Amino acid sequence: IDDVKKLIVNITLPAALFLAFARVTIEARYVLIAASVFSACWLVWLLGRWLGPALKIRSAYFPSLITGFEAGMLGYAIYGAVYGAENLYKFGIVDLGQVLFVFFVLVPGLARMSSGPVSFRTTLIGFLKTPVILAIVGGLLFNQLGLPALFAASPLLNSILEMLGLLGSMTTPLVALVIGYGLALEPGALRGPIVTAGARLLIWLALGIPFAVWVVGRMLGLDTAFQAAVVTMALLPGPFVIPMFMPHASEDEYAYVVNTLTVGTLVTLFAYALVPVFFPPVG
Repeated sequence: IDDVKKLIVNITLPAALFLAFARVTIEARYVLIAASVFSACWLVWLLGRWLGPALKIRSAYFPSLITGFEAGMLGYAIYGAVYGAENLYKFGIVDLGQVLFVFFVLVPGLARMSSGPVSFRTTLIGFLKTPVILAIVGGLLFNQLGLPALFAASPLLNSILEMLGLLGSMTTPLVALVIGYGLALEPGALRGPIVTAGARLLIWLALGIPFAVWVVGRMLGLDTAFQAAVVTMALLPGPFVIPMFMPHASEDEYAYVVNTLTVGTLVTLFAYALVPVFFPPVG
């Protein structure tokens, strides 16, 4: 399973994103979406410091569990399965804001809790070396250099794009395999995880649905697939990397975090069926 995760993160998902962004011209309104998502993640993270005690959850990991999203191992797969690979870049635009938050705010905060401060240089290098980021930047450069037409005119070069398409199409079934394998509740109390997952869902739906309808749809004039990308993000559980930064946590603390992510994943899988009902796929 660990090898399958590496295959997804390093090969199949970057292949799909490269092709998706190879067809995209970045617009100013896309930057507004990414910046808004980043700001919302940061504000919710700060809110969590007050909200946790108010909900009688004393875990230091509560703020991290209610912000940031597991887009790589879940979001792209469920969004692409419904709205198609050609629209995957729309989810990527929304994801960019939360990726910036996770790399530059959430992960350094978690690392500080477990092993001490992390330098900005280390964080920046890690961000720039991420396969997903490299794929997005590579796809945009591919488009800006006018290479799509050149590749399409050559059977040999076009076969490379077709190969990337085949690799990218493997993302959804492989993610389904990984998620199914990982859905297991750790022994321990479920009140905390259920309350945390419920609070997270209410917060992000309250922020995501108005933003999708009024800002993305009406103000920016983007289609329902873009709006669905925002709502898809709002439904996702927290980042699956959080348990990796808990080397010194107690068994109860670890069970709380794992169970919260599992409950959040189950909620996502069931709730996502409503997204295409309210935001029908384009065309």
